[in-house]
Amino acid sequence: VSTQSTGITAEYGQVDVPPSYLPHKVEPFPEQLPGITVSEKLAISRHITATHRTALDRPIYILDNLFSNKTLDQLLDHVYTSSQYYYDDSEDGGETDNVQWISGYRTVEFVRSNLWGVISGTLDQITDHKGWYPYDISCNLNRAWDHTRIHKDCYGKEEFTFLIFLTSNYQPGDLGGTVFYQHEDLSEIVTLVQNRYGRVALFHCQIKHAARPPHAALTLARYTFVVKVARTKLSAVQREMLTTVLHTQGLEDESEAEEWVEEKSAEIGDDADKLEDLFVAMQMEAMKIRQEDLQNSLLNAGV
Repeated sequence: VSTQSTGITAEYGQVDVPPSYLPHKVEPFPEQLPGITVSEKLAISRHITATHRTALDRPIYILDNLFSNKTLDQLLDHVYTSSQYYYDDSEDGGETDNVQWISGYRTVEFVRSNLWGVISGTLDQITDHKGWYPYDISCNLNRAWDHTRIHKDCYGKEEFTFLIFLTSNYQPGDLGGTVFYQHEDLSEIVTLVQNRYGRVALFHCQIKHAARPPHAALTLARYTFVVKVARTKLSAVQREMLTTVLHTQGLEDESEAEEWVEEKSAEIGDDADKLEDLFVAMQMEAMKIRQEDLQNSLLNAGV
């Protein structure tokens, strides 16, 4: 085990532990990725190469060449340098995607980036709705031997997922795409989106879908950068808070977490900015406690 000291970002206080013991790295998302020009006149329509709709009229948009290779390379490089492998298969069954993720990003930082400027502009134009706000930003990883599951990204909501295929040098036949299903009973496939560097799949969150691992002969991984969005900032912050409060407030289940978030939101008059400030403060405190617990555990173990 490496004993080289690793320091957490100053806002959390300095905590020195071996790098391999860190549960998640704290790396802010870069505000400026090269090759991106954010403009209200983004010609999104010329990047749409296919449109599909399910039997319930839920859309899937495929976009190509929305981002330059320079932008994609920098994004992938950031993913590599900030990644920390994470996988939790403790949930037995259920509708989970069974996908590992290697990096997650704080929304309050991501929305300041020029990448979000392009994503939000794309959403505005395609959906004819302004106000989308992210609540889940991460990079997922699949390998040839992984077993992914068919799932939905949400239930009972009109939200979207913005997925960027982020594996360079993929060739036709390497697999690693994403399959979307026509019906709830999975009796028919709407489309299989092929993996291509920089390709975007923008789809309604209630469409059943599944990642497809790379070809069995390949050792390279399939990377996808995923941004899930809600129709308003308030809804997004509330969604993002659910997971955190479930683990930090001693709540029994998700329904209790939802009640807790609704109560806190009502106390501040459903002000999205104030609720986000509260959530950020909670994240900071939770991170500080986790790092203190980790450091104490290492000290007690004599590491």
